[in-house]
Amino acid sequence: MTRTLASWAAFLVAIYTFSHLWGAFRGAWGGRATVPPGSFLGLVALFLGSLAYMAFVVYAADSAAGRVRRRIALFDRWLDRGQHG
Repeated sequence: MTRTLASWAAFLVAIYTFSHLWGAFRGAWGGRATVPPGSFLGLVALFLGSLAYMAFVVYAADSAAGRVRRRIALFDRWLDRGQHG
């Protein structure tokens, strides 16, 4: 249940940050910067972090079901640490 809620939260964060990043990009393209550089970098970090978490959750579910074709060593290491640690 907790992983499901965290996945939905990561999805919502990705949507929220993407909309602000898109607005910042459009503003910069039009010659009017609407987001300061520090905030922009924070939005990028949140966006990439939320996408990485969603990718990990999907990979973990597929790995548990035996549907992984190409292994991701970092994700496998994290999954193994959770089972043995």
